[in-house]
Amino acid sequence: MLLLAAALAAASAATPPPARAGECKWVHGRFNVWNGSSIQRIWAIGTGRMIALDDLDRSVPPEIRRYEAEMNEPGSREADGLFGDFYVCARERSRAGRMQHVRLLRTRHLVFHGKAFPPR
Repeated sequence: MLLLAAALAAASAATPPPARAGECKWVHGRFNVWNGSSIQRIWAIGTGRMIALDDLDRSVPPEIRRYEAEMNEPGSREADGLFGDFYVCARERSRAGRMQHVRLLRTRHLVFHGKAFPPR
């Protein structure tokens, strides 16, 4: 219930991903790992946009690596995702109907299973 309230509040203040290549900004969304190419993706809450990290980019913030490690543990609930604010820089311009590739530089206000992540 708490996550639903947070998601509804965030939807009213939706921030779309950066539009131009090289532009950087904070995006409120849900990080998750998917099947296929560009497996690390962020859904920008309230926008209907999905942005993707380059599969070969290993310079993501350490909290993302920790989240991925926890997803490999038995009993993990991968579908929940990691909610928060993600500072991304566009690798290419935004185009309607296409997933945009970005570079993830920083995170803040992360929530996983209704709790601050990583635990403080």
